[in-house]
Amino acid sequence: MEYFLNSKKTEIIFQNDFRIAFPKETKKVFLIDRKVYQLFKNKLCEIIDEASFFISASEENKSIKTIEHIYRFFRENNVNRSCIIIGIGGGITTDITAFAASTYKRGCRLILVPTTFLGMIDAAIGGKTAVNFEGIKNSIGTFYPAEKVFIIPKFLTKLPEKEIKNGLIECIKIALIRPSNLYDILISKKGKITFEILKMAIDLKLSICDKDLEDKNERKHLNLGHTFAHILESISNYEISHGTAVSIGLRAAAELSMQSRYIDDATYEKIIFILDFFQLPNKIPGKYKNRIKEKGLEILLQDKKATSRINVVLFNEFLSVFIKEIEKPGKILQILDSF
Repeated sequence: MEYFLNSKKTEIIFQNDFRIAFPKETKKVFLIDRKVYQLFKNKLCEIIDEASFFISASEENKSIKTIEHIYRFFRENNVNRSCIIIGIGGGITTDITAFAASTYKRGCRLILVPTTFLGMIDAAIGGKTAVNFEGIKNSIGTFYPAEKVFIIPKFLTKLPEKEIKNGLIECIKIALIRPSNLYDILISKKGKITFEILKMAIDLKLSICDKDLEDKNERKHLNLGHTFAHILESISNYEISHGTAVSIGLRAAAELSMQSRYIDDATYEKIIFILDFFQLPNKIPGKYKNRIKEKGLEILLQDKKATSRINVVLFNEFLSVFIKEIEKPGKILQILDSF
């Protein structure tokens, strides 16, 4: 599968085994999720043939400090713009790798090998790079598509159930944005991840990104549920996982859409059905409620998608969304408080 994002080609390569054919004539360095390396050491040792930097993947380490360590690693290994930087790991690792590659020497070659469901359909797809800054998720970043992304479902065999659900929630989000068969296929497969699901989710996302790489228009639809989710992640210091936060964020977006009369009760029920079908999170732990009231507005105003008003993606019918500017951000906090 080949896509062109702002005329830059991204090739999505699906394969059944771990034997990746990286270019042999070109200098390479690897940035690798430490846990992934430990789980798949025997397989990865077959393809890692040059210098490696290991990342302890966590939201806390998704930081400028980590990027500084990576820059030093690049300098020590004489990385230049013709070198290929290869990121192997989940969404945090691919975000960090892509950001480092996009900024070092004003841009190096980039290949990504996502190892989680979330990474395969979302984080490594579409050219966004990011690190967190002072508690605000993904507030520093660039747009820098990888030249190749390898999708190897065998990595999912050792993925914890929690991480499978994180990816499933993002897959549901993609299915809810525009008409396709993905919504029905997800339900029919009852949580089994298939090549068909991976390909369809990736194609849906990239069909949006190829028209709007820099998130100025239609690509903002992919933020469905995320305005709410980023508040939850930030106020909990990332104790609330991304998947849990997005699940509640999707429910909150449906609730606000219904209260605003953009959708009727029947449409609301269709949207919520798939989240309930997979028994995805629907409640915010009580200990965080006061933090939403205390810090929620500040986080909203720091949101990278905000202008002079708060932008939130809402539903206007089933499998259809639009961007709404909210004049009174307190409404968003009220909706969250109801969960």
